[in-house]
Amino acid sequence: MTGPGAVLLDFFGTTAVHRSVDDWIDAAATGDAPSDAERATARERLGSVWADAAESFPAGSWDLDPDTHRQAFVQTITRAGGVGADFATRLYEAMPDQVSPNEGVLEFVATVAGHGVPLAVVSNTGIDVRPILRRWGIERSFEAVVLSFEVGCVKPDPRIFRLAADALGVPASGCVMIGDSVTDDTGAVAVGMQSITARPGDMWRAFDLVAKAVRP
Repeated sequence: MTGPGAVLLDFFGTTAVHRSVDDWIDAAATGDAPSDAERATARERLGSVWADAAESFPAGSWDLDPDTHRQAFVQTITRAGGVGADFATRLYEAMPDQVSPNEGVLEFVATVAGHGVPLAVVSNTGIDVRPILRRWGIERSFEAVVLSFEVGCVKPDPRIFRLAADALGVPASGCVMIGDSVTDDTGAVAVGMQSITARPGDMWRAFDLVAKAVRP
């Protein structure tokens, strides 16, 4: 591939991957400790919480409003009993701390930014991911962070990709979008961007491909 004029990164599943569910539960097990049965039910539901939320909420609607995002999570975790609302809320509040940088992403960001290629995060989410980027020491490497709940549209809507390209000052045709969703992230193609998708565990391959194109 030719060297991109800018690189757009999805966040969850691309830049960040979830840590273990047990660590997540432990982080939320403050105050009134959950019972063993409650922990087991939470463990079962956390892995598919957003897919299950689509049964009760219009798909993607929670990514347009922080309150709806919280509501969708809590209602899905507590459905049919087994997990109390207080514990579900603590799980939600602990969620931003339960992600780690994906394999190779820190090096990739350093390479791209180091060669003067602008970077943006483009994410469907109802939470602000900037504190996570800051915690990892890479926030300043991104010239734009485009979050669905702030801009009022979700991937694969072409508008969110245009907004990112405009924020970077690069024509859409000069951008490459890297993500893990063939549904959401390939929406970039509609505005003339190249889209590269991979599974979260194989994302390093996408990073390597683009990094090689960035290096002179």
